[in-house]
Formats: sequence, structure tokens, C-alpha cells
Amino acid sequence: MRQHIMAAGLVAATVAGLDAAASAQQASPYAPRGAVSQGLESGFYVWLDGAYHNVSLPAYRLGLHAATRVALQDRGSVQTIEPHVDGGGFRGAIGYAVPGTGARFEFGGSYVQAKASDSSFTSTSDMAIGTQFVDGRIGSGYVCSTAVFFGSCNVSGVLNSEYAAWQFNGKVAAERTLGSVKLTPFVAVFGGNTRALQSLSQSFAYIDNGTGLTTTTGRYSANTDLKWTDIGARAGFDLHVPVSAALTIGFTGWLGAAGRETSLSARDSASDTFANFDGSGALSTRDNKTVLLANAETGFAYKLTPAAALRGFVGLNYDGGVPGIATPSFAGSFAIATSGPAAAINYHSETSYYAGGGVTVKFGP
Repeated sequence: MRQHIMAAGLVAATVAGLDAAASAQQASPYAPRGAVSQGLESGFYVWLDGAYHNVSLPAYRLGLHAATRVALQDRGSVQTIEPHVDGGGFRGAIGYAVPGTGARFEFGGSYVQAKASDSSFTSTSDMAIGTQFVDGRIGSGYVCSTAVFFGSCNVSGVLNSEYAAWQFNGKVAAERTLGSVKLTPFVAVFGGNTRALQSLSQSFAYIDNGTGLTTTTGRYSANTDLKWTDIGARAGFDLHVPVSAALTIGFTGWLGAAGRETSLSARDSASDTFANFDGSGALSTRDNKTVLLANAETGFAYKLTPAAALRGFVGLNYDGGVPGIATPSFAGSFAIATSGPAAAINYHSETSYYAGGGVTVKFGP
């Protein structure tokens, strides 16, 4: 079962300006926030937000390996589990609005922590099941077939995922007024680290179809550690539209790119009643890739007093290259193969969402 841990945000922030905080960009590992909220006057300011995050991670395809039941050719992993981790995060910044120019400079950061537990169950009488470890080495296994050995196989898997990401950024923004609407284009540079720790546990049972009894049991386990570091830049805008004297709605959008350096460490092992699964593997590898990033967010700000406003927002993050793990593979027959290509880093496009809020407070004249 998936377990969700949610930390949602309504966090106080101090900022200079009466109309601040119509929109705020997600405190994701890739983009803590867009341009400064509208209406800031000159001088220094700070802001802080909190939010709930649902982060999509690539499908996890390690585990007991499958082959065709007659020719014993590669069919990949027996199970595929798609994790979506849930959790909470915060984002904040300190900035300076240059008097009389509309220009602002900001230094900020963000942190997100999330986790999930996902389960899967597979029952088959139409494949062979054995072991291929993360380093490519191949063990033996069992043919699950009512036509050949009069047995079927059950595999139960549980994947636990822990995710953490932080980022720092520097930003320059320039506010422009178009009638009552305020448009704030911005550019930013950023850098940060993300880590995904995952552990898979699978149990195997061979069922005699004649008696319904379990004649063989086995286990497989894997522990993987994916880390990636980003350095990049983005450009976008904030748009703020007043609805009334108290209420403002806003939209933020940006596009960016990052150079991403990824490392993977993995270990796995397996065993069973008759030692066909027995073995272990270990892997350490690195890779680099340039990835496309994007964000879209909408929100509102409601002025409670001349010095304080209540804010809410919801948004989407797109990442064109989230690191994942490609399952090991082999050519020819499982029965005579001795090793194959090891597991490797691959990349997937993923879209995540978030929602949160905060309170904006003005200090000074």
C-alpha cells in the first residue's frame, strides 16, 4: 500500500509591499519561485512559503527477471512499480527592490522531502522466473507453466521510496505596469541536489496446480541510491491582475534548462528453497545530461489588512530528464546466458504537482 506523508503550508513571510504575493512559484528541486510578488516598494524584503508536493518518479523495474517459458528469451522484470512520493516543502528568499526602477534582486532556496510505499502482486503460468542481478550476472530459476511443469508462480513486491531535494537560486526581476495589470519578467540561475533512495523486497512462491500447495519459496531484495546535481538557468514572468481592492489573482510561468550530473549505487541479492536464485550483485555508475525544465502556477492574494495578505497557489512542474534505472538484460536463452548488460541510468519525462499558501506581511512605512 502506498503511504502518504503530507506537509501543507500556510507559513508567515515578511515582505515589503501592500499588493504582494499574487503568485509564487513551486519550491521544487528545480525552481523555488518566480519573480518577486507584485507591488514591492524599495528596500529589503524576505518571504517564506510552505506547500504539499506530489512528485512523480520513473517506473522501478529491478527485481526477479522474466523469460519466455519455452525459448527462455528475455522479457525484462517480472514487476514494474510506478512510485509517486508525497510530502512537504518550503521555499523562501531575501531580496532588494531598487528605489524608483522596478528592478529587484533576490537570493532564495527551497527544500522538499517526500516518501511512498507501493506494492504489486503478479501471478503467472506463462513465463519463466529467475534472477539477473544489477551487475548483469544471471542465475537460474523456474518455469511457471501448467503445460510444462504443472505449476504457477506468484510474486509479491513492496517498493519503499524516500526523496529529498534542495536548491539555491539567484534572480533578477523587473516590474512593469500595464494599466492595472503588473507584468514582472525575470531571469534566474540555480543549483541544487536531489536524492532518491529506494528499496525493493519481493517474495516468490511456486504453486503446484494439482494440490494447490506451495513447493518452493524465494526472496529478492534491492537497494538503490540515485543522486543528481543541477546547475542551470531559467526565464519567465509573473502576471498580476486585481479583481477588487482586496483580491488579486496571478499566474507564473517559466522555461529553463540544467546540466545534470547523476550517480547510481545499487546492490541486490536473492535466494530460494533450492538455491536457483542464489547470488548478489553490485553496481556504481555515473552519467551527464542536459534537461529541459518548465513550471506553471496560478494563485491568489487576499488583502486582510493594509499590512497583511493571505495567499494560496497551485502549480505543475515538468522535468524532461528525471533519472531512473534501466533493468539489466540478456540475449539468447536464459538457460545458457552467463551475463548480460548491467542495469544503467536512464531518463524519463515526469510532471509533478504542488499546492500551498502563506501570509504576506509588510513592515515599515
